[in-house]
Amino acid sequence: MPKLMSAEWLNLYREALNKNEAYAKAASWWTGDFVFVVRASGKLDHDLFAFIGLSHGKCTGVKSLVSANDYEVLQPGKSASSKEKVAVEYVYEAKYDTWLTILKGELDPIRALLSGQATIVGNMAKILKATDAAKELVRTSVKIDTQFY
Repeated sequence: MPKLMSAEWLNLYREALNKNEAYAKAASWWTGDFVFVVRASGKLDHDLFAFIGLSHGKCTGVKSLVSANDYEVLQPGKSASSKEKVAVEYVYEAKYDTWLTILKGELDPIRALLSGQATIVGNMAKILKATDAAKELVRTSVKIDTQFY
């Protein structure tokens, strides 16, 4: 059973997301890659970082990252300042304990933002238009047999 946000887990997530027809429909208009940041809390003693490429209802790629130095947030249409960094439009961040409630389907990812339990870097107005897609991202993660910390 793969650990949350490990390379193996991310590959399973990409496969499951690309098979999710409800996600494909809900995100058919979406473009914008993410880094998901899981901050140490509870049983997790280190931060986790994961790149998730998303475009028009498909997951275009995934990558486990080591630290915040591995990515940079760009405005749409801009290029990364370094080939070593992953360029993304969005960073979704929450403590591990909050991620657990989101990934178990107990907390909606948009509600987590609105309640201050999670933060987002990027165009919030666009995020709020993608609530159905966000819910499908979570529903997909629930399908993966995950080893939590």
